[in-house]
Amino acid sequence: MNKIYLILLLVLNGCGFNLRGTADFDISFIAINSESSSKIASEVKRLLTEQGIQVVSNPNAAQAIVYLRNEIIDRRVLTVSSISGKQEEFELNYKVEMNVRQPDDTILMERQNISLLRDYMFDEKTVLAMGAEDELLRQEMLRDIVAQIMRRLQTLKLGKIELTQLEFAGLKPKYVAGELFQLDLIEKNARTIPVDIWLTITIDKDLWFVTSTATKQWQLHEIPKSWKRNVAVTETSHRVLDFVVQPDVDDEYIFRAIYTAVDAGLDLSNLPSTKRSNLVEGKTIFKTKEF
Repeated sequence: MNKIYLILLLVLNGCGFNLRGTADFDISFIAINSESSSKIASEVKRLLTEQGIQVVSNPNAAQAIVYLRNEIIDRRVLTVSSISGKQEEFELNYKVEMNVRQPDDTILMERQNISLLRDYMFDEKTVLAMGAEDELLRQEMLRDIVAQIMRRLQTLKLGKIELTQLEFAGLKPKYVAGELFQLDLIEKNARTIPVDIWLTITIDKDLWFVTSTATKQWQLHEIPKSWKRNVAVTETSHRVLDFVVQPDVDDEYIFRAIYTAVDAGLDLSNLPSTKRSNLVEGKTIFKTKEF
């Protein structure tokens, strides 16, 4: 077996593509926008996730958007045997373009090219080993480029964002017609960014999004609509519902609320990509009369 191939095999099997326990990131939410850079983007996403960073699908929900473009790996001949005329030495060039911006397009890192060069000898007597060596070199270069990207991302100092802890206040297990129903949404810890608030009611398995009007009347929608937009950090207590229970509305009602980043929207199939709070839930029953 070719010596270089053996050394590479031992190194790659021993190290792997892992940064676990070695990185220190001052950021919580990152989006990755890749174009012709699927291998690198996939590996960066995996390592960020291992570091406890949420890689979100919605760029508006991210603190930073990492753009990866034009992942290319080229192989060219360096030397040809003067005796046999056959190719003897090859060079691999692995490169990708990277830049980082905030959702408002503020530049955090200017566009930069990350490029690596590696060369190896070809021995026609060990064709299979050389083919494996070529692949191992590609994997090693991928690992090194990803490591460089991770080190660059470590320089971002945008601050950790902890999920806001929410709870409903004032909710009783049961109400009868004519009784005043008041429901408050309370933040239990400090928040450092504005948010959108989403409020839903589930009635007999039907999910409705609640919005309020200028006259403070609430409306129900089948499609996601935020209850309140761009809520300042100083607004920590919210009266979300306030009405008198009417007759003939007997049923169980489930109320839920969640915060998201401003204008990030709400993806019900992928809540981790947008949420900025825990999902708080409360249940009650409305009855026409007490039994």
